[in-house]
Amino acid sequence: QEIVVTGQSARQRITEGRLGSENLELTKLALTPQMFGETDIIKSITLMPGIHGGAEGTGGFEVRGGNAYQNLISMDGMTLYNPSHLMGIFSTFNDDAMSQAILHKGPVPARFGGASSSVLETYMKPGNLNQYRFSGTIGILNAKATAEGPIVKDRLSFAVAARRSYVDLFLKLIPEYRSTVMNFFDVNAKIRYRPNKRGILDVSFFASRDNLAVSRLMDMRWGNLAGSINWNTGIGDNWRLYTTGAVTDYTSDMGTDIMDSKQKLRGYIRSFSANGRAVHTFSDSHSIEFGVRSELLRVKSGEMTVNGTRQLEIRSGWQNAVWIDYEGTFSSRVSLSVGVRLSSFSALSGRHFHEFLALNEAQPDFSSKTYMDIEPRGSIRFLINENHNIKAGASLTTQNLHGARATSATFLYDRYALSSANIKPERTAQYSAGYAGMTPDGAWDWSVEGYFKSMRNVYDYRDGMSMFSRINLESLILGGKGRSYGMELMIRKNSGRLTGWISYTLSKTETRIPGINGGKWYDASNDRRNDIAVVAIYALGDRWKFSASWTYSSGRPLTAPDAKYELGGTTCYYYTARNSYKTPASHRLDLSATYTCVGKRVTSIWSFGVFNAYSHYSPFVIYFEDDSSKPSGTRAVQQSLFGIVPSVSYTIEF
Repeated sequence: QEIVVTGQSARQRITEGRLGSENLELTKLALTPQMFGETDIIKSITLMPGIHGGAEGTGGFEVRGGNAYQNLISMDGMTLYNPSHLMGIFSTFNDDAMSQAILHKGPVPARFGGASSSVLETYMKPGNLNQYRFSGTIGILNAKATAEGPIVKDRLSFAVAARRSYVDLFLKLIPEYRSTVMNFFDVNAKIRYRPNKRGILDVSFFASRDNLAVSRLMDMRWGNLAGSINWNTGIGDNWRLYTTGAVTDYTSDMGTDIMDSKQKLRGYIRSFSANGRAVHTFSDSHSIEFGVRSELLRVKSGEMTVNGTRQLEIRSGWQNAVWIDYEGTFSSRVSLSVGVRLSSFSALSGRHFHEFLALNEAQPDFSSKTYMDIEPRGSIRFLINENHNIKAGASLTTQNLHGARATSATFLYDRYALSSANIKPERTAQYSAGYAGMTPDGAWDWSVEGYFKSMRNVYDYRDGMSMFSRINLESLILGGKGRSYGMELMIRKNSGRLTGWISYTLSKTETRIPGINGGKWYDASNDRRNDIAVVAIYALGDRWKFSASWTYSSGRPLTAPDAKYELGGTTCYYYTARNSYKTPASHRLDLSATYTCVGKRVTSIWSFGVFNAYSHYSPFVIYFEDDSSKPSGTRAVQQSLFGIVPSVSYTIEF
């Protein structure tokens, strides 16, 4: 049977009981304009309030003052890291392979842990159990193909989707980008087995790899290799059991060649997890869920080569959790979602669990340490009437995988560390409340939400330190606290030929760490004061659809030098205040048009797009160099990725 992807109607958004959770409308997001004619789940959700993309070309998304690494992103139970292609230009998620996506930016269900910002859970399409289907897309910069169908009719099916880019060929035609390397591939595969009417066994596989280099300034290579086995079955009329085993191997390789210094940094995150949960439905109005999860993490925070010398640090950790979650409706007006999660994390000690190799650095503390945390979370919804509601919620979450981000330039790259005897788990308390309303016919709906986050054990680089300063990451960072607060507004038009939405976010995110910035509050590296998104989708009959999106984001904080001096003929920069400058604002207009012709057996689709229609160059990398013509003797140099980029692609389905 064909998988039909449905989203939330205005009525469903009003009656949804969990604050800050939304089933993403993949069919509508697919109509928003995207670069090179590619539908992109990640970039599409950044058009929603409270969510913005990273800096131009950095990939990922940031939610309510959190960094990209603080999001849990799963695909069929597999955890994915840095889920972007070509530094965020494409998403890791091939839309042809996806069936469902749910975003939790408020109190998350108790079955999710290890993320202090948000959860994006996605699911791949299973293969059709009755008939074969194929599709292929070819564009000027990339191509993709999908196939699905039965292996044993009504019992066993397969689905596979693959993409490969050839952006480099296009860039070589532009003189200023001839030395830029930019390509990727990804593969999604899924086998589904239905031994009976109650049980489903899914075996899923995902692989991706990226290669990117900007002139001789820097190069990056990264990717995920992951697999999972999911079994779910029903027992009687009221019980459903879910069991998942998953493994992920994320690798990254970064190199820079700046100011006569050649540096390379390799890292990985390896995750091995198993979890089981049971759901009991008492009635249509009440259900309870409980479960258990165990995960082994091994993290190479860095294998560093600086001018030919090699250094290395690897750590391991084991995290476990049990939880219980309840959802219920008590009247026609009141519903409640509440749960609690008990989690533990153990830093593992012993020669099988850590490695360290360094020059002129003392061995760090690899002693074992266990942390226990209770994480309650819940939300309540009150229907004022059938067209208006108010919601409130709160949650406590912990995270044991920490990302330390460079701040001396807008090019963002994380080194990862696990909680240890010296690094404590990050703990975040979020409080939020909101109102939502709609017109009686559902043609329009709107919402407003406010939130406040308090964060403990937030880590940042010490003054004067960067990711390359030492291999021992713990010696480079200090911990403190953070806070984030904001307001989110959204209005949607849901009917008629012209549909779309406008979203606006006003927010502030700050960090205070003793020993950094004089112990004073400073803007976090992901602080954005204003985010605006305007999306319009117009249907001209059954065949032509046009769309446009305009986005604006305030400049990101930037640490710039306040003075410089020469030492042995080398220019050295002196920094005082952390993140006291702002980069220029980022904004752009994207346009697209699709023509669909549905035949008896074959469907063909032409997609035309213009990325960055008025060719605004947003900052990708900002660095500083000597300039004798300037009064300060120094100038800031901005590197951007793209101006205006047209695209065209052709898809055939049969």
